[in-house]
Amino acid sequence: MDKSLIRVPLDELRTYDEEVLGQVFRRDGKAFRWVKNAGSTSLVADGACLTVLTSVEGNQLKRVMNPDTAGVTAIQELPAGVPMAAFGPSGSDTGSYGYIQVAGTKKVSMMQSSSAQGVGSLAIATASQPATAPWGISHGPTFDSATQANVYAKRVVLMFPMATTGPATAVSAIVDIQCL
Repeated sequence: MDKSLIRVPLDELRTYDEEVLGQVFRRDGKAFRWVKNAGSTSLVADGACLTVLTSVEGNQLKRVMNPDTAGVTAIQELPAGVPMAAFGPSGSDTGSYGYIQVAGTKKVSMMQSSSAQGVGSLAIATASQPATAPWGISHGPTFDSATQANVYAKRVVLMFPMATTGPATAVSAIVDIQCL
């Protein structure tokens, strides 16, 4: 599908619903969904967002939240996708509507786990940062597939190993997003 068929470029935001909320747009083997940041915390570009489980019927594919605000409103094991830009929170004049990538490969900024992670490990990026993290880098804890059952319908999977063990350091990870 040609980019001209959507009104808002993939990396731009709006403070109002300019597209069809929840609509999926496909291009170059990837899929993107127009969503609203329903939380009071910003979403990190190239991080992750979670599906809002407590939304009224039908909104689960339309409203998302930052992983740091999970708990009873969203769970880490059900990612919604990867934000294409840094979304402001609901009510923000910086824009709470935009695109998230819901399918296909993407390079994301993540903090490395303290243990090695193999290809196929589940990965969830989050905006929370340990005190040792450099400013502006998304923290991305990974879930070892050996201990986390790979049964979730929606997931973000490492495509290359993060093999270095030791303290967490900033790394770039290539992931396969399977959140459609």
